[in-house]
Amino acid sequence: MKCKTRCSFQLGMILFCGLLLISCGEEHGNWTAVQQEGTYIYGVWHSNTLKRVELVMQEVYENITSASPALATAQDIGQTNISPELLLPGDGEILDWVQSRRPSTYEGKTLYRDRAEAPDLFYAYGFQRQAEVEYQTPRFGSKPLILLEIFDMGTPENAFGIYNFHIYPQVKFEWVGSKAILSGGYLRFSKGKYFIQIEGYEFATGIREAMVLLAKNIAAQIKEPASESPMLTLLPSNKMSGSVKLFRSNWALRQIYSTLPVNVPELSDTAIGVSARYRDNPDLKNWMEAQIVFIIRFPDAAAAASAYTLYRDSVMEAALPLEVGTTGPILVNEPLTP
Repeated sequence: MKCKTRCSFQLGMILFCGLLLISCGEEHGNWTAVQQEGTYIYGVWHSNTLKRVELVMQEVYENITSASPALATAQDIGQTNISPELLLPGDGEILDWVQSRRPSTYEGKTLYRDRAEAPDLFYAYGFQRQAEVEYQTPRFGSKPLILLEIFDMGTPENAFGIYNFHIYPQVKFEWVGSKAILSGGYLRFSKGKYFIQIEGYEFATGIREAMVLLAKNIAAQIKEPASESPMLTLLPSNKMSGSVKLFRSNWALRQIYSTLPVNVPELSDTAIGVSARYRDNPDLKNWMEAQIVFIIRFPDAAAAASAYTLYRDSVMEAALPLEVGTTGPILVNEPLTP
């Protein structure tokens, strides 16, 4: 059965290539491939060769068609449902660190309304409510040195998405009951539907240790395992470390990848996507040049078909050097970005 499926897929690729105005012999390039299967749209961006496109598209197709039907309608049902302010460790729970002021909260569209920080990224991942407080200790002069923020993102997938937004290859991690990112004076992790961000105002061993202890205290109160989207099982294996992303809007997608083609599938309000980078060859040194494989899940097959049709039409209107057939994926040899 698998052989029959693979042969059918390859035949679709061959038939489609016959419609390209550019020659299929032009193997190397900057290839985009996009296809629909049921409730999913999937594809590749920035692939160097058509051969690699074919292999990746086949693997994703097989993963999608062999996946449990429940995956397409999976809902995030969390066990821990505590207001973020109730997860903030109190005075003396972390050595001699105490809260330097009363906790404050933001909810809905009020996030960061009284400061210069932009809340757009949090809104793009379904922000619900935030609580924050600063901590100090007599050992460092009794002044605020740590800012702890806890975000209720509504679902584990949303929390996982904003957490992974901050991950990149070679980033440092710390185990706190979940895998926490340590980067640029921040410690960040997600667990259940919560995203936690801890900022140290100064670089010192005692401050870093307190940040880790705060993280462990919070993680222990959240009963779910470390957040992760079940859609990740549909991506090909051999992902580049630190490259997995989750997105819920085209705005977030373009914040993650600055070199995407002009035309990409349009996500609906209820769609969700995952992506990761893969090396075209083992000698690739710049991870930002690695190809991107993506999968977008829509609420139903009709919504996916509509988004696929809109994407196909936008490619045609752009007068790119191809014709779109009825079999096989849409293939585009994109212009190289400067």
